[in-house]
Amino acid sequence: MSYTVTRGSFDHDHRRRSYTIVAPDELTPHALLLYFHGSLQSSNVARNFTGHTFDALAERGIVVVYPDGIHHHFNDARRDLGERTRQLRVDDVGFVTTLVDKLTHHYDLSPQRVYGCGFSNGGQMVYRLLLEAPGLLKGAATYAATLPAPENLLPGINTANAVPTPFLSIHGTADPIAPYTGGEAGMDGNNRGPVRSFRDTGEISARINGHDPEGVTRTSSGSVITEDWSATDKPPVRLITVEGMGHLVPAPKKLDARLGAGTDQLIAAEATADFFDLRAG
Repeated sequence: MSYTVTRGSFDHDHRRRSYTIVAPDELTPHALLLYFHGSLQSSNVARNFTGHTFDALAERGIVVVYPDGIHHHFNDARRDLGERTRQLRVDDVGFVTTLVDKLTHHYDLSPQRVYGCGFSNGGQMVYRLLLEAPGLLKGAATYAATLPAPENLLPGINTANAVPTPFLSIHGTADPIAPYTGGEAGMDGNNRGPVRSFRDTGEISARINGHDPEGVTRTSSGSVITEDWSATDKPPVRLITVEGMGHLVPAPKKLDARLGAGTDQLIAAEATADFFDLRAG
């Protein structure tokens, strides 16, 4: 099988917004997956950063779309985001909503088959979509990103806005930027404010989805610990802890040592597609 990579753009809120599309050549598309890059990245950097493992999901019949942030950042829901995108008050929620509408029409996809995932700042953008545009994403995944602490959310944005949505999160215990146990996030003096712990993020998501936070099952394999809330007739929640892993998206790719250690026991793209049950048609 093969896929085709194209660039797209359109004007939104008086700005030219761009994105990269990876679409299957041989399979009829059946789902749309948005991947939001991290700070100082771009759509093409994100593709390389993840070892093109998300590109490969096109071989399952998935249209994978990488939006580009303004000045290499997304305007996420954190109060403490001292980036140009915040100063410009970039409307990323509106941009993504329009992008989803355009692409679902172009590829004749159901709005019920739209999923979103993101790394670091991109993961925080996923949280903003869940809280400010509830229902847009029919499944969400975050990597190296936990929910902002309540005092670090922008005014008017809170978890009470969320609707039940299948949710997956993957995080390393040795993340030097987005602390696994919660607290102040940031690197090299660039403080992004307090965030909740990985565990708290999972339990809050479980409550939103109607689960008993205590009703979790745990399994482990090597350095990977999986926790599932999977009560019948409720959207599932899954936390995947990777012991000793740093600030990255699990993939067979060697990265900057400042981000911490990687792992060869998990590929985030495959774990995400499996969690959302995105299979070739």
